[in-house]
Amino acid sequence: MVSKTIKLTDDQAKSMVISCKKIIGQLQTIQTKIESKNLDASIFTQLLAVKGGASRVCKDIIAKGILTQLHKYNQQELEHALDIILKLDK
Repeated sequence: MVSKTIKLTDDQAKSMVISCKKIIGQLQTIQTKIESKNLDASIFTQLLAVKGGASRVCKDIIAKGILTQLHKYNQQELEHALDIILKLDK
């Protein structure tokens, strides 16, 4: 497998770093609650926030990676890929 580098703009990198820091903060809150053995309903909110934040960062990186490679494919190949992606969403 050939590894390709995804180039980010300063703004994109800054946004992703901010998102990662938020995720880390939420994970630290979760860890503290677990260590204290004192869980309440707010832990579910924190867990969902971590999941959502990680999904957004992942989506941003995947989207950027795809955009950097799109020029290599023709319309038919792109439509076929979209058909597969849309079927996976169901």
